[in-house]
Parts: sequence; C-alpha cells; structure tokens
Amino acid sequence: MSLLYAGAARVKLDPPAGLAMLGYGNRVGRNAGVHDDLAAQALVLSDGASKVAIVGVDLLALGVRIADDIRERVVAKTDIGADSILVCATHTHSAPAFNIFATPRADAKPAEGRDLQWERALPAKIASAIVQANENLEPATLRAATAQFALGINRRLIRPHHQVQTAANRSGPADAEVRTLGAYRPNGTPIAFIMNYPCHGVVLCEDNLLYSRDWPGFAMDEIESVSSSAGSPRPLSIFIQGATGNIDPRSRGNFDVAEQYGRAMGRAAFDALQQTPPIADSGIATLRIPLRLKLKDISAELALARDCAAQTQASLDNHRGGDGYQLKRLRDHHAQSLSALAALEALEEQNRRDRRVNMDRRELAAAMTIVTVGSVALVGIPGELFVELGLAIKANPYFAHTFVAGYCNDLIGYIPTRAAYAEGGYEVDTSRIAPGSGETIVETALSAFAAMRS
Repeated sequence: MSLLYAGAARVKLDPPAGLAMLGYGNRVGRNAGVHDDLAAQALVLSDGASKVAIVGVDLLALGVRIADDIRERVVAKTDIGADSILVCATHTHSAPAFNIFATPRADAKPAEGRDLQWERALPAKIASAIVQANENLEPATLRAATAQFALGINRRLIRPHHQVQTAANRSGPADAEVRTLGAYRPNGTPIAFIMNYPCHGVVLCEDNLLYSRDWPGFAMDEIESVSSSAGSPRPLSIFIQGATGNIDPRSRGNFDVAEQYGRAMGRAAFDALQQTPPIADSGIATLRIPLRLKLKDISAELALARDCAAQTQASLDNHRGGDGYQLKRLRDHHAQSLSALAALEALEEQNRRDRRVNMDRRELAAAMTIVTVGSVALVGIPGELFVELGLAIKANPYFAHTFVAGYCNDLIGYIPTRAAYAEGGYEVDTSRIAPGSGETIVETALSAFAAMRS
C-alpha cells in the first residue's frame, strides 16, 4: 500500500446577520439569523511527492476570480500547486448575497443588502482552511464507496405541446448514488469524508430567511457524529455537489424535511464505507484542462424579440377608445414582449462584460480540473452540468470511483445536453453556451482519463 498523508480543517464563514440572501428571485425579506453555520471545509492529500486540496464552501457559487484569489493565497503559503486546488461551492440557496464573480474593490460604494468588508475577507477565510488542513497532515489510508440514495429528481417536466415546466419529472433521468471518500488514520479512526451527490440545495424554500447548508448540512453532521469515537478528534466532512443542473429534491419544505434526507444520506455513506477495504494505490495526479466553449447564437431570437416588441408597441400606440379589457390585453402583450427582449439582451450584455469571453470568436474560456488518487478520480466542472452528462462521466471504464464536482473553481451557468436545447426550458434559456458544449466536456474528461491511465 502506497504512502499517503491527509489533513483536514474547517473555518466558519460567519456572514453578518441581516444581509440579503441569494438563491430565489422571489424571496422577500433579509436574513433573520443562523440555523446552522456556513463554513469552508478542506481536505489536503499528499503522496509524498504530490499534493491536492479539495475545499467545500457553503455558498451558492464562486466565480473564477475569487477562486483564483483563494488558490493564489494557498500557493503563497504552502507547497500545493494552483492546478491541484479544487474550490467547490455546495450551492446552498440559503446563503448570503455577495458578488460571486469578483471581490469588491477598496473604493467600491456600499451595496444594498451586502457587507463589502465581509466579502473582501472571504477569500482569505477560505484559503485559511486549506492552509490549516495542509498543516494537519498525518499518515492515512483511503476508502471509497458507493451507496444508494434517492433525494434528487429530474425537474424538467415535458408538458403538452412540448413545453418544459420546472417541475418534478419522475420518468426523467436522475442519479441514485452517493459517492463517498474517507481518509483514515492507521488506527482506523476517520480524519475526513467527502460526499458527492447531485441535487440542488433547495429543500428549504424562498420563505426561509436563516443561513443554512440546507440538506447537505445534515448529511455532513450525520456522518461526522456516527463515525466519532471517544478520545479521537471529531472527523470533518465535505459535501461536493454533482451534476445537478436539472435535478431538484423530490421533497421540499422545512428543516424537518432537510434533516430527514440529509441524515439518511450521511448514514448511507458511512455504512457503505464500513464495508469497503482501503485503496491500495494512493498515487496522486492532477490535470487542468482549458475549455473554449462556443457561445450560444441568439441573434435570430434577438431579431424576433425586437420585432415582437415593435409590433406590440405599435398595437398599443394605435389603440383608440377607453381603458377597458382591450387596452389591458395590449399592455400585457407588450409587457411580455419587453420581458422576453430584456432577458435576451441581458444574456448578450453578460457576454460582452465577461472577461472570460472573446466576442470576436464567440467563445467562453473556462477550465476543467481532474484529480486522481489511485482508483479515485474527481472531475471539477465549472458550472451546472446536466445529470445525463455527469452519469456519462461516472460510467467511464478507467477509474473505479469517479466524483463529478460541480460549481468547481468557477461558474459558467447551466451546461445542458444537446437534446435539451431542442426542448427549451429555463436551463436552456439562461445557458450561455452552444449546444454540444456539455458533450464536449464529457468527451474531454474521458479522453483525459484514458491518457492518465495509459
């Protein structure tokens, strides 16, 4: 069995009370307190020659500029390479509002519902979890296991006339497996766990105003508590979202529901690891793969939306008479036209303002990070991959245990399947990348796996 070292650490994020909250556009009110602490949980692994760091952060998402800031801070204080650091958001929708794409400048004006001082301190806090984990390295072995778990359900329901509604689709594809990695001391006591499963952190709905890790928090609490033993430090757990782009919880509501499912997952992961022998080969390898993804062409849709807005405006201008039902109908039509046009123009403006985008080539620059530890592979995806694509990566013949880590080191938005573009729906409408981008990511990952195994 090859030599391995593992170290773990947790640093609380401590967002101030009273901030606005991210995750729901129709949420009313600001944060009213803390249900469970948001934190950064880090695991560092070393084979004596190479190191890798995985940190799970209890926030909605983190853009590449903030992720790069975190990685630069870690590189400055450790011997961990930048390309060997995976910064993964857990995607809880019960987290504070902040600019996920950039840390506010020193001269930035105060923003309504935000705390810019807290935002500026955030990268250092997250980096400190990795630095502390690196300082805590001790001899270890790894176990990897798969358990059955079924919280996630496909959320793209095809209605009559082929309309896509964001609602439970029980016949749609989903992932019924939680993948788990455990690091253990030579005496068998656990150091840390990684749990990987695709399902949005939205058991708690828009009426929740408390900071919370949502259902993954209860999964982390459960596996830590059931594996703890007297006289040994409490183990640390990390939750890594999977390919959750089109997956929601099959049951939603309050903290009781979140606890029911979260604890069930934590227990299932723990039980599966108990029956698994240590991994014999723990050699570490990392690979960062640049991605150049074509932007979605919305020129025809923009032209049509502008024409519709012009026509509904003309109909409104030509109205003669009272202010009854007909005028209301014309106003509604025009409002709908303006709303559709605004959404498309916002998408195009987002592309123009994005430093990652080359508008001449109509390309979005991103990166995929692959980490392998013996027979275990972690694939860091910079967005919200559809579950079908995640399942294709997991089914590879090269690694016995593959973890698909979404929201990793960046956020480029939804990454649908090629087939989904023809269907439409929320995820497709808001996606910025062209059809086939998801399949390109899968093919790139599988090719990299083959090369790393050759």
